Amino acid sequence: MIEAHSQDTRRMPSSPPKGLLSGFRRFLAGSYPAGTAFALYAASVVILCIALYECNRRDGTLTASASGSLLFVILSIIPFLCLLLTGWSAYFSLVRAKWTGGVLTANLLELGQIVVLITAVPLIFFCCVAQVPAVPVALSQGARMFRGPLWHVTADHRVLIVTGEFTQGIAEAVEQSLAATRSVRIVVFESPGGDVDEAMRIGRDIKQNGLETGVATECSSACTYSFIAGRERILLPGAQLGFHACQKAVWYVECKNQKYSSYLAASGIDETFIRKALSVDPRDIWYPRPEELLAAHVITRTRPDGSGNRVVTHEGL
Repeated sequence: MIEAHSQDTRRMPSSPPKGLLSGFRRFLAGSYPAGTAFALYAASVVILCIALYECNRRDGTLTASASGSLLFVILSIIPFLCLLLTGWSAYFSLVRAKWTGGVLTANLLELGQIVVLITAVPLIFFCCVAQVPAVPVALSQGARMFRGPLWHVTADHRVLIVTGEFTQGIAEAVEQSLAATRSVRIVVFESPGGDVDEAMRIGRDIKQNGLETGVATECSSACTYSFIAGRERILLPGAQLGFHACQKAVWYVECKNQKYSSYLAASGIDETFIRKALSVDPRDIWYPRPEELLAAHVITRTRPDGSGNRVVTHEGL
């Protein structure tokens, strides 16, 4: 009977493993081994530093497309949350272990607590001040750019129309469109802006092909860097060009206003106009009057709107 009972006992299934939620609670309560918790914290610090570095290094491209904005949000939030959780767990795991260890062990564990504090506090403060506030901006920008830019060549194969925000890949798409349709003579923009580097690359293609540029509704921010590359630059009636200084998602990333100033100057734009345009707060936008644009050589002419208005040129001023 005893033997049978022992055999039945051996056949009984083992107790079910503790759930993920229970393990997470133990982790936050500091019940994990101090060495494991500290190693996880150290790994989270390294990951966060890499994420911040990538956000800094790729700021212009991460926030210039819907997918890039999403990646920016992920790199800003997930490593930061991991640091908070692992820092909390590591600190209290070290406290618990110090109670049960010897004097030497207690000193080492106390040193570990100090390391956690002096690394976690500055990183958390930095993220709260610099990185996390940029997340809503990136989400909003990514939502606006979700559809991305659109482009098509008109039926007469003479006009390429580019609409929507400039995202990564738009310059290559425009380049391919121009290569496939050699009869295109003018590129018309309807865009609130986007990736400045993509816009400047489009501008170089326009200049190399000797094309004209036009604005049908609005061409603002980065879009203007493509527009001013035109051999002839035409502002249709009612259309607007908008300018402002370099915009950055996070305060510690330096804007390249000098680079953009040189680009505009090389296109023949008046230096006084450039200084004014690049002094406008990035949160605002300046829409100069057609007369100002003509005087500064930003546009070369406007076209009649069908009501008999004459074409305005430099010579007609």
